[in-house]
Amino acid sequence: MRRTHRRLVRAGAVLAGGLLVGALVSVGLAQAAATRYEAEKATVSQGVVATNHLNYSGTGFVDYNNVAGSYVQWSVSASAAGTATLTIGYANGGTTDRPMTITVNGTVVTSSLSFPATGSWDTWKTKVVSAALNAGTNTVRATANTAAGGPNVDYLDVSVTASADYQAENATLSQAVVATNHANFLGTGFVDYTNVAGGYVEFTVNAASAGTVGLAFRYANGATSTRPMTVTVNGTAVAIGAPFGPTGSWDTWSTLTVTGKLNAGTNKVRATATSAMGGPNLDQLHLAPAPTGTPAVWELRARVSTCSQISNGLYKTDADSPSATVPVCGESGAVSWTADLDVDCNGRIPAGSPCDPTAIGFRADTFCHDSTGQPLDAGGLPYVVVPSPSSVWDYRNFHVACGSIVAVIHNDQVVYAVVGDTGPTAQIGAASYATAKGLGVADPNAGGIDSGVTYLVFQAPNPNRIEDHTGAVSTGQQLARDFVNAN
Repeated sequence: MRRTHRRLVRAGAVLAGGLLVGALVSVGLAQAAATRYEAEKATVSQGVVATNHLNYSGTGFVDYNNVAGSYVQWSVSASAAGTATLTIGYANGGTTDRPMTITVNGTVVTSSLSFPATGSWDTWKTKVVSAALNAGTNTVRATANTAAGGPNVDYLDVSVTASADYQAENATLSQAVVATNHANFLGTGFVDYTNVAGGYVEFTVNAASAGTVGLAFRYANGATSTRPMTVTVNGTAVAIGAPFGPTGSWDTWSTLTVTGKLNAGTNKVRATATSAMGGPNLDQLHLAPAPTGTPAVWELRARVSTCSQISNGLYKTDADSPSATVPVCGESGAVSWTADLDVDCNGRIPAGSPCDPTAIGFRADTFCHDSTGQPLDAGGLPYVVVPSPSSVWDYRNFHVACGSIVAVIHNDQVVYAVVGDTGPTAQIGAASYATAKGLGVADPNAGGIDSGVTYLVFQAPNPNRIEDHTGAVSTGQQLARDFVNAN
């Protein structure tokens, strides 16, 4: 649908400022601060609580009896399963080593951990061992190996690093089964989705702190077609139509990474099949650092799949539309709307331009001008038309200006454009000939796109000249990454 726009009187200068969108730091999977468990408060077998030496912490320490098999056992809590660093504070005023066996939940972690002499019973040192802890309550036991008993033990410090790997076979399944009939999987199996839309695998994921991560799905697809899935984090879509493409065989595994924001603590990550073929075979979810680089269209699409309306009313897509149906939505660092794409060919017509200056309603001007003061070239520059300011919505109040960068999204394509023109106060959904061409419209002079075009306008300033499309693409890709990481 081709449309030209009547020109409204410019109402003051367009805002040049904007809000910068900063990239989020990825969520930390680093160790949480250590929790101290005093030995004198633990379960003690063949040992006593004592205070007859200096420099201990808490209210005392444990003096092991001089007998093999004596032990101290702590009850340790972990908010999430993961690898723990166990640090034991001890003193050994003797002259020989007093090794101990360390067990966690009854499983031997090390059968002979050395506790060598520290020089005196008043001098305390530490020994460190790593072990896997379960979410919830765990038991950690330090048992003397020799007739000399153990050293004096003061405390156990525990710090837990949440696991970064989650096996699909341990997740919650719907319309999917655990299988082992293909090679090269990790863990004890993989998940085979039933051939139906709606089947899912839901992982329970733990994070030490809130932030943005890469959700790296290890999968195999021995079919010849893509098996798309929607990925949600705590019920919010972070990828719509994520393309789990063919991997060559069911024994060949690949990785597709989606950007998601996790809360501190427990999170639910769900991968749901959206086609009748079901999903791919899914092996593992790995928590990776937040991705960098240009985000995929399906990540952008997910962030604008819901609307927090900021306009005071709705817009029509065409003058003769029976009703106004399109809101302007607010995101973190951007505004957006989803409408049609009517083709704007107004502006400068250089030699060889595909635009027709004899078309009804054509004007040789655009609201925004290039750095030399000339109207923009609709045939060569991707730009977007925004509604002129009105009581419905005034773009100037939302850090949108001439040159603001726009990601124009349709199906699986994205064109990075700039705000370059204004249109009727009651209509929305238009862009330049070059934008339509970039989205795959064969002949924009014959019409645009009827529906399903999303305009994502970033509120950060464009540091490039408005006519610098290469610069707009480079800056737009970074703004898009910041936007995905922030939402």
